[in-house]
Amino acid sequence: MKLFQKSSWQQAPLLMLISLGLMILPISNSMGQVPLYMASAIWLVQVFRRKTTVDKVTWVLLLGWMLLILVSLGYAVHPELGIRKLSRFLIFPLVGAVTASCLKQRDRAGAMETIMKGLVVGVSALGIYDLFLFPIQMHGGTAFQDVGNMTSPQFFLVGLMCWLGLMSVDRVRLHKAWWLCLPLLLAGLLLHQKRGVWLASVITIGLWTLWSRKWKTLSFMVLMVGCSLFIPQVRIRLGELKQVVQPTHGGRMVLWTQVAPRLLPEYPWGMGYNGSKYEDFEAVLPDGVHMEAGLRHLHNNLLQIRLELGWLGSGWWCLWMGLVFYKAFRPGPPEIAVLRGAVAFAFLGLFLNGLVEYNFGDSEILKIYLVIFGLIDVAGGMVKSNSAAEGDRV
Repeated sequence: MKLFQKSSWQQAPLLMLISLGLMILPISNSMGQVPLYMASAIWLVQVFRRKTTVDKVTWVLLLGWMLLILVSLGYAVHPELGIRKLSRFLIFPLVGAVTASCLKQRDRAGAMETIMKGLVVGVSALGIYDLFLFPIQMHGGTAFQDVGNMTSPQFFLVGLMCWLGLMSVDRVRLHKAWWLCLPLLLAGLLLHQKRGVWLASVITIGLWTLWSRKWKTLSFMVLMVGCSLFIPQVRIRLGELKQVVQPTHGGRMVLWTQVAPRLLPEYPWGMGYNGSKYEDFEAVLPDGVHMEAGLRHLHNNLLQIRLELGWLGSGWWCLWMGLVFYKAFRPGPPEIAVLRGAVAFAFLGLFLNGLVEYNFGDSEILKIYLVIFGLIDVAGGMVKSNSAAEGDRV
């Protein structure tokens, strides 16, 4: 039995490009984004030719977001920093490409599965890569807790949610090889010593299990969490939380309690897109307060967006995210209920991690956000599109 069903790929260039990009993206952003940009460009051409699907509400929010960013550059403190990131606008059409690639297929649930499978394959490959990389870097003298990064564990979180959804809805059709992904996903999640992602994963998987009533999954995950506590490095990392919450640590608590309260009132309209520097933070610190070197964002999505785009930007982002939550968790077609739930809780996991990390500004994770937004629009659009001509292909 093949890992991917042949029918999912027939006459579907967008679906192929998106899935290929997601297979590569976790390993290499520069290479993985090429198929994703191609899919975005193809979808834009189809929009101008009026041969594709467009979710108008999503695009009002996206276009409004881009407008706010452009306007902010007019009064930005460091406009050159924001101009460097404007190329991200080119990837925003990925939302529409994901939605169109699924809604134009006869088997739309199968198309969703194909995209989710592509992501699981890519993240599992990242797990293999990390299993080789970590020992090499540690042999070179890098401490275990310093080998990881902030991006990879978020990939593992989303990949794990997609895997759980796929295994729950498609146990008969899925090849046994998919079970090999689970240890790679869990190992990768643990190898990167990021407590925020750990906590977000535990909360998200627990809530998803309660929602889906997959009690065996809950029992297994409780067992995995319990076993991980016997790993010395995990216990040490969790024990260091006592230090992190102290203002003297110089990390997030200083940003949230010292920098943000002083800097935000100074810029009610924001500092401009991607417009904050370490020096800006350091300048407002009281004498004697220590802050880690190199920090240039507030390690919180809402706070950093407020700092960059002001009250209008943070309000727009809250409206946007609120609408995504509404579309993700409202009742939908029963044939994709489990897949839809897995995608919704993957978004919840990223959102929760965004409370302690500015992951909406991370290039790789932003692409995953956009894919999730597109899949959520698929779930919301399936009822509306059921009467569409089945012969219409992307």
